[in-house]
Amino acid sequence: MGKSRIESLVEDYLNYRIDQLPIAFDEGKDSIEQFKLHTIKRLKVAFNLFSDHGCGLNNFLIALRDYLLTFQTDICLDKIKIPEDNLFAISRDPQSERYFAAFCFPDYINHAFVEYSYLNAECSEKHSIKDYALHTDPAIRKITGFSFFKSMDQKLAVYGALNTPDGFTTLVSLPTGGGKSLITQTLSYQKDGLTVVIVPTVSLAIDQVRVAKQIIKSSNIDSEIFSYSSGVDAAPILRAIKQKAARMLFISPESLINNQGFSDVIKEANATRYLKNIVIDEAHIVVDWGASFRIDYQCLESWRKKMLLSNPSIRTILLSATYERHCVSILKDFFAHDGKWIEIRCDSLRHEPHYMLVKAKSYTDKNRKMLELVRKMPHPMIIYVARPDDASDIKNLLNENGISNVKTFTGLTTGPKRKELIDAWVDDQFEIMIATSAFGVGVDKSDVRTVLHMYIPQNPNAYYQELGRGGRDKLPCLSIMCIHPDDINISFQRISKKVMTTEKIIGRWNSMYNSKSSQRVGNLNYIDTTIKPNYSVADTFDDTPTSDADMNWNIYVILLLRRYGLICIREVLPQSGKYIFVIEIIEDALRVNDNRLFQEIDQIRVTEWAYYVDAFHSMQHAIKNSGKVCWSEMFYETYDKVSEYCAGCNAHSNVNEGDFLEFPLKVPVKMPMKELAQDQLALFGGASDIIFIATESQEAQLVNFLMEKRLAVLVISTDKNIEHYLDSITCLKNLLILNGCSLRELIKRKSHYYISGVVAVSYSGTPKEIYDQLIYITNNLSKQPGIKVVHILRENTFFEWINKAFSDLVDGSVIPIKSVCPYA
Repeated sequence: MGKSRIESLVEDYLNYRIDQLPIAFDEGKDSIEQFKLHTIKRLKVAFNLFSDHGCGLNNFLIALRDYLLTFQTDICLDKIKIPEDNLFAISRDPQSERYFAAFCFPDYINHAFVEYSYLNAECSEKHSIKDYALHTDPAIRKITGFSFFKSMDQKLAVYGALNTPDGFTTLVSLPTGGGKSLITQTLSYQKDGLTVVIVPTVSLAIDQVRVAKQIIKSSNIDSEIFSYSSGVDAAPILRAIKQKAARMLFISPESLINNQGFSDVIKEANATRYLKNIVIDEAHIVVDWGASFRIDYQCLESWRKKMLLSNPSIRTILLSATYERHCVSILKDFFAHDGKWIEIRCDSLRHEPHYMLVKAKSYTDKNRKMLELVRKMPHPMIIYVARPDDASDIKNLLNENGISNVKTFTGLTTGPKRKELIDAWVDDQFEIMIATSAFGVGVDKSDVRTVLHMYIPQNPNAYYQELGRGGRDKLPCLSIMCIHPDDINISFQRISKKVMTTEKIIGRWNSMYNSKSSQRVGNLNYIDTTIKPNYSVADTFDDTPTSDADMNWNIYVILLLRRYGLICIREVLPQSGKYIFVIEIIEDALRVNDNRLFQEIDQIRVTEWAYYVDAFHSMQHAIKNSGKVCWSEMFYETYDKVSEYCAGCNAHSNVNEGDFLEFPLKVPVKMPMKELAQDQLALFGGASDIIFIATESQEAQLVNFLMEKRLAVLVISTDKNIEHYLDSITCLKNLLILNGCSLRELIKRKSHYYISGVVAVSYSGTPKEIYDQLIYITNNLSKQPGIKVVHILRENTFFEWINKAFSDLVDGSVIPIKSVCPYA
């Protein structure tokens, strides 16, 4: 449907000429069209509410302004009179009698950034002058139908996970929008068995199942892929797991640990080694949220260890877009078992946000600016605040100014209400969400155009996670922080409440350890986390119900002691809303309340405090130097594996593309190498290489034979050498396909994790090109431990300038193609 036809229908609808708006809102051909259609949907919702007296004119004007500026159009409204002095810069042309919207942005805002976000020109993608082979393999083609990966980042992430040996943990970073879901999909169908995918929100679980069922090519899809959340009938899921039909289960850590039905059936699946993979999506949450209001995330450590006792071959995959060094250290401590740890780092900074810092003169001026930003900036919009009380205050202020279709989402929002809000938010039923940090991760709304921070987050990582809710459709968005002079001190005071004093940590520990409710069995201590401390001061736990404060702080103390190695958590036992931690004491000082205990606790408290303060100072430094130093510098410093990137900020308007030419793999992945089996070694007869002379038609059969011998890598000279026969290969195993460019980049980074085992090289081109490739392969792969090379070429090429043939330069014999492929 063309633009003019759409605009005509919208005008008819708003003038009551038609009862329905015959537009398919979810059928945009790309992100830009999808956003525009949803802009109309939000206008329709606002108009209906206004018509039904569900909310006032201002809510409608916000949606109308977005529509007029996004479509760069005007409109005739016969039934609605818009005041001339409205605050939304919507005016009426006296000649045409049509309404139009002017940009009319505040002078403290970068106008170009906002116009760019309204016009929705596609964000600049990271292109490279290097041409990498993005082919998938026969197994992935069979499972998903995909012939190519979206990017080299995705290809490295997928094979990084698929190559994970039994019993290993692989941490994978892949940028937002990079296609992480393909990792869980291919991993789940790589082997027969169950993959448990731990996700943070119901909406993410539901969306992952929806996407997986669209992509996975299986006739039994409905009995293989499931998600569970409160209110879902568990019986079919439990039955599928018991019958060993289920392949993927998306579930929250709370349901995994607290739901007895799932706890029992997964233990049973694990005992029979039907459980193959544990995937933790948005794995940074284990650290960021697991130490406070989502403590079941840090309980996953002990849960996984119990699974490994009877099933040591389980593979664990940790997924996220970016990791800070502190986070990786904790995840490695939690999930690395006997050093079985791999990192696939394709970290990169977001390309979509344009950053702006707005400084208000006072609290009153801050509220005035906030109202102006809500009226004039593009929507949907998230307004982030520090506390539930702040969310209520802003909502009341917006209501007082006629903006009422606004919702709040905080740590005090109950479970059923959370689902209701998320569903309505994703469905465009309102376009302004006021939230604390409890909202965001895993919420699948891709078209948020503005993220407005009305407070200073405690560190750049927390800030980046929140602003990252914007622009997930890969289109431009705005990240605006609006603060007044006192906000620095207010934010620092909140930081001081994040780390308990030494005396309080000791008080809570001793109260739990010495309580009659905390039993001791041998060297194990069953710690009841509902015990009140032996001091009288009432502690509050920010952004959570007051009634849970004591339990949350007690759990904070236990997890703090675990992070610093003073205790070991053997098991977590949920019991009617409370948690019993089964722990083993590592540091004997915890047994006696004396000066040694004070010194031990004070030392870790000082370390913990220093981390929070240093991180906060990064935020403070960015604010102080805004306009002089690039705003994204703090992210570049926080995430040590990313390269510089900033779409624009107070310091510069031009894009800083520091990652433009970089290979996406940021750190070497040297180990583990694939182990060569006897049948593979027998093929080479003691040599490091072998040669096959094969015609084009024979090559497909040869590669099929080699895949039966677990061929790990196929190196191609050009795409023409492979595309014509990949689909004809019948051995459906995973195979990493590389061209010369991607092979050289991996070798340069000493990443033989990707290129070990049996490696086949298919040659083509002039004798000089074949010679150069052979010398490179010989120098870098042949005779390397853990690598055997198969050379495939059309003829035994003769190199006149050295008077030698190809076979003269290879440590291995020429094997007749008929000896391995009789029908070739």
